[in-house]
Amino acid sequence: MQKKRGRTKKNFLDYIFFILLAFGLVWTFMLWTTAKAPARKSAAASSAKNISQKITDKQDKAKKKSSDKKAHSSSSANSVSSISSSNSQASKANLKKYALGTALSSDQPYTDYSYLKSQNIRFVYFRSTTGNSSFDNLFLTSIKSAKDAGLSVGSMTIYDPSITAYSAYLYFVRKVGKKVGNLPIAVYVTDDSITDDNSITNLLGLLQDLKEYYPNNSVIVRCDKTVYDEVHAKLASLNLKYWLIENNLDGLGSENQFVQYNANGKVGSGMRSFRLPLSVFDGSKADLKKLSEGIEK
Repeated sequence: MQKKRGRTKKNFLDYIFFILLAFGLVWTFMLWTTAKAPARKSAAASSAKNISQKITDKQDKAKKKSSDKKAHSSSSANSVSSISSSNSQASKANLKKYALGTALSSDQPYTDYSYLKSQNIRFVYFRSTTGNSSFDNLFLTSIKSAKDAGLSVGSMTIYDPSITAYSAYLYFVRKVGKKVGNLPIAVYVTDDSITDDNSITNLLGLLQDLKEYYPNNSVIVRCDKTVYDEVHAKLASLNLKYWLIENNLDGLGSENQFVQYNANGKVGSGMRSFRLPLSVFDGSKADLKKLSEGIEK
C-alpha cells in the first residue's frame, strides 16, 4: 500500500513537470515571436520605403525626360519654323528674278487680266482641247482678252492616250487654228496617262505633229517629276522643253522652260485676293517678252 502511494506521488510530480515544461516552451515561443515581429515589420517598412523611393525616382526621371523632350521639340519646332521662314524669304527673293504666270480654264475662269498684270503676272496659259472631243468654250475669248491686256499667252491641250495622236492633232488644229498665242504650245501629260510604251509612242507622235504644224511656237510638255522621269529619255530626239509641276523652284534648268512652284498661290491682296496655280518662266520679264515677240514674227 505504501509502495502504491509512492508511485502515485511520483506520477503526479511527473505530470506537474511535463505541464511546467510545456508552459515553458509555450512562453519561450511567445517571447521569440514577439521579438521577431518588430524586425519583420521593420523589414517590410524598409522594403516599402525602397519601393516608394524607386517609384519616385522613376517619376522624376520620366518628368525630366518629358521636360527634355518638350524642350527638344520646342527647339526643333523653332528650328523648322526658322528654316521654313528662311526658305520662304529666299523663295520670294528668287521670284523677283523671274516672270510669273498661271494656267486657266473654264473650270477656273478669270477675266480681269489687267489686274493680273498689275500683280506681277506676265503670262497665262489657257486650256484649249482635251483629246479629240472636248474644247474649252472660253478659250478663244480668254486668250484674246489676256493678250489685249499685255500678257504673253499660250494654248494648252490635254493628252489623252486612249485616242490616236493624229486624231488629237487634227482636233486641235480644227478648233484652235492659228490662235495659239505667242508662247510655246503646252501638252499637259497627267500621271495616269502614261501607262506603257505605247502611250509614250503615241505622245511622241502628237508632239511631232504639233511641232511641224506650228514651227514658230514650238511645243513643251507640262508634267510632274514622275512623268518626266518616264518620258524624257524616249522623247529626247525632239529636243523638247518642259513645264515641270513642282512645289518649289528647284526644277528650274535647261530642260525646264517653266516650273509650277505653287498649286494654290495667292494673287492680289485684301478683298481682291484669290488663289491660282503659279508658275515661273525660266528667265526674266525681258526674256519672256523676247520669246513672245519672236513667236509672233
